[in-house]
Amino acid sequence: MSIPEDKTVELPSEAIIRDILASVTDAVITVDENHNVVYCNQSAEKMFGWRRDEITGRDVSPLIPDPHHDMHRQYVQRYVDTGIARVIGEARECRGQRKDGTTFPVEISYSLSRTGGHLFFTAVIRDITQRKEMEREVRFMETLADVGKAVAHIGHEIRKPLVLIGGFAGQVERCDSLRASEKDRRKLRIIMDEIKRLETLLSSIRVLTRPPSSSHKSSLSLNAIVESTLELLTPMLKDRKIQLKKDLSADRIMVHGDPNQLEQVFLNLLDNAIGALRHSGTVTISSVREKDTARVVVEDDGPGIPGELQEKIFDPFFTTKPDGTGLGLPICRNIIRDHGGTLTLHSSTSRGTRFIVELPLSP
Repeated sequence: MSIPEDKTVELPSEAIIRDILASVTDAVITVDENHNVVYCNQSAEKMFGWRRDEITGRDVSPLIPDPHHDMHRQYVQRYVDTGIARVIGEARECRGQRKDGTTFPVEISYSLSRTGGHLFFTAVIRDITQRKEMEREVRFMETLADVGKAVAHIGHEIRKPLVLIGGFAGQVERCDSLRASEKDRRKLRIIMDEIKRLETLLSSIRVLTRPPSSSHKSSLSLNAIVESTLELLTPMLKDRKIQLKKDLSADRIMVHGDPNQLEQVFLNLLDNAIGALRHSGTVTISSVREKDTARVVVEDDGPGIPGELQEKIFDPFFTTKPDGTGLGLPICRNIIRDHGGTLTLHSSTSRGTRFIVELPLSP
């Protein structure tokens, strides 16, 4: 009588499982019922910027931006108390927080295990920054197409009466009969200011919807463009408690570009940074040469941009300013894209905001 061969598959050892988890590209983090980290793999260290020994045994809250870390703690405690799962076994999108305070979009799926009478919650976390960027690009291009069609149909019809109204208002302002009435002159000035605002808005939309290709591109010094932009801004800060600092590379940084368009970009970014500071603070602009790329960073130490707004910041017509048009940053991005570069945002609610412009060096 032959003994049947035992075909039972031997389960992998704990060491093998740990090696597998360590090698996966997604971050894997396990917390206990007290919300403390008991395990994280190498991808988690790389993704969040914390070493394993820095985060293991500590509360997981530093990896979750405010105010979501309180909500996460409540989810864990609710399951411990009730056994009712709301997010276990599901994938959802939220934001993670790096050690430097910057946040980024992630997709997280949760699982639950019970060992030795204790509960452990494991999150598999995927950085979806690139995916979100692609989605924003698609949305951006779709919006441009829609706006372009609208501008083509009504832009000319709106601009013509605006020019006429502005012209006649200017003539009325010079009439002798209005000199004695300051109230009427003030109302007329409001009309003229609003006309100029609408004309500026139409011009901005036209620049946004049409590729800003320029025939005035040439090899130029990037630091010289930054210096000329700072000369325009410095007088505006004379009586304000805002410091404008520069940290420009000593290297000769040459790019192929349109000086007026690049100055427009830096002026807009610096103006936004200054506007982000409530009463006082520091705005820094720096430049550096890295291999075949030139980088300019505009940074402020203001309150930062909340994570939920960062994904919309480059959308046309999105603005947090009462008098903003929401076109400045989209136009800047279009200009930099036309120069073969990129414009990106890094922001933390505790460390301010950084806009990074990267341009190819001039051949």
